[in-house]
Amino acid sequence: MESPGETKHRLDDEEGFYNLTMTYRLDSDVVWPYGQLLDIETDAVVAPSASPYWRKPPASFNDSVVWDLWSGKTKMAAWFVSHCETLSKREILAERLQEFLPVDIYGKCGTLSCDRGDPRCDEMLDTDYLFYLAFENSLCDDYVTEKLFDALRRNIVPVVFGGADYSRILPPHSYIDANRFETVQELAQYLNFVAGDPEEYVGYFWWRTHYRLASTSPFLRP
Repeated sequence: MESPGETKHRLDDEEGFYNLTMTYRLDSDVVWPYGQLLDIETDAVVAPSASPYWRKPPASFNDSVVWDLWSGKTKMAAWFVSHCETLSKREILAERLQEFLPVDIYGKCGTLSCDRGDPRCDEMLDTDYLFYLAFENSLCDDYVTEKLFDALRRNIVPVVFGGADYSRILPPHSYIDANRFETVQELAQYLNFVAGDPEEYVGYFWWRTHYRLASTSPFLRP
């Protein structure tokens, strides 16, 4: 499901024509997101939601799998992208970020390739990279795509950039929001800090002890 800017379809002359909406937006009559977070204990859907209740991240957390992977992750950030010129200008952000740290860009917009559906691409994110750039092509309310949820399924920390309030979609301290930094340099400095401290890095995976990801139809229980 694309954002309004990408569909190029105006609804100004169709006011009152539709009596129900089913989109990714949280104010839709039927909300159909790209992914959901469920509470492991109750199996209840927690997010996306206008005001989700999140558990507080612990002061310290350890995941032996991620900890062991951290020592072998020799590359900073990866980005799989096929649309090179976007409304959000994410390509400019990525280009600026490359001035301060290495970003490997795969697909039409970069110099590297990894075929869609090749399981080795996912394995590479697990073993080689510390961060994945989940940059959206449009800055629209509640708009996040499948690549964010795909990244959350891997042992990698997503760096997000979009128009959504990510606190309504993901648990705190499970992602790094580029919009929270005054400059690209400050973002890069923080990424370098997290990359160099295994305790800080592993802490971004605390949520897995309380929540699980699901990709579902709004008409079916997970």
